[in-house]
Amino acid sequence: MDKLERIMLIDDDADTNLCNKILLKQVEAANEILEFQEGEKALEYLQAANDGIDLLMLDINMPIMNGWKFLDEYDKLPATKQAKMMVMMVTSSRNIEDEKKALGNKKINKYIHKPLTKEGIADILALFK
Repeated sequence: MDKLERIMLIDDDADTNLCNKILLKQVEAANEILEFQEGEKALEYLQAANDGIDLLMLDINMPIMNGWKFLDEYDKLPATKQAKMMVMMVTSSRNIEDEKKALGNKKINKYIHKPLTKEGIADILALFK
């Protein structure tokens, strides 16, 4: 599999973003990995950017704008500003209702429990083949 061009990480926990970024770099998943701790900042980036995102990895439980509110706003973006391939929920939520809601959302391609692992990344990247 070729590398993805760009992955966006959205998680309010800087340590989680850092760990995920390190893992993604170790497996050479993408040429560029962007990280945001606030959904609003990620949306601002997507609105202003001329470059696309191949994979967006989103947490559910975040202050100010949680993952669900982010997706509501994300849906309002033009298709050219949204992720080209997939949106993944990568979350610590063990709430079965969150998982059902995520899997019932047409924008979410996969629901993954934290922590992200190299094996989990391999499973994600296999979906791009």
